[in-house]
Amino acid sequence: MGIEIRDLSKSFNGKEVLKGLNLDIHDGEVLTVIGGSGQGKSVLFKHVLGIFKPDGGSIIIDGVDISKLNDAELLKIQSKFGMLFQSAALFDSLNVYENVAFGLRHLTSMNEIAIKRRVTEVLAMVSMQGNELLSVSSLSGGMKKRVALARALATSPKYLLYDEPTTGLDPLLAESINDLILDLNKQTKISSVVVTHDMHSAFKVSHRIAFLHDGLIQEIGTVGEIKNTKLESLRNFINAGNIE
Repeated sequence: MGIEIRDLSKSFNGKEVLKGLNLDIHDGEVLTVIGGSGQGKSVLFKHVLGIFKPDGGSIIIDGVDISKLNDAELLKIQSKFGMLFQSAALFDSLNVYENVAFGLRHLTSMNEIAIKRRVTEVLAMVSMQGNELLSVSSLSGGMKKRVALARALATSPKYLLYDEPTTGLDPLLAESINDLILDLNKQTKISSVVVTHDMHSAFKVSHRIAFLHDGLIQEIGTVGEIKNTKLESLRNFINAGNIE
């Protein structure tokens, strides 16, 4: 059924960040949200995850308005999400295997045999099989992103959120992450939401792109539609990224 965001508003200390935002996220698509710093992308993310409560409007996930749920009900909805953090957010004290197994141990009733099978499966999906015993400190930036993505995939989420997935990576590593996002979407049909400043990445991985500016989704469309936009603020944002 996807995610429907309707008239979402949020203020902090009297400053209005989201101003009646509307957005649909369709099942199985890769939707990328772009926009300048301080425009509310992270705030939008945190509303979708149920971390923030809206001042007004609604976030409807698979037909359920999450703003009306108690903590136990919200936890069930949150279990549908996997998250790839910008910094990877791996546990330095745990090796690769234990990092990927962490959510399975704490969020499912799987036994150790099933956990081992699933960890092996998702590490293979991100081309990290055979690295289970490596320490996090020994991993490159790209490897950390892949392990973090395997951890996010382990619990079989319906929705996967990517926070600046190519930030801090050299061009070759960034391109490998873009390819991985595309491959995983084809393999799993997970609905993916990407927040990024990287316009090359946005144009490569997205089915649709939404431009968040001044608290609202100012434009949304396919890659071709966004590239040919007549909206001046969006054209300026794209041109600043030197995208032809």
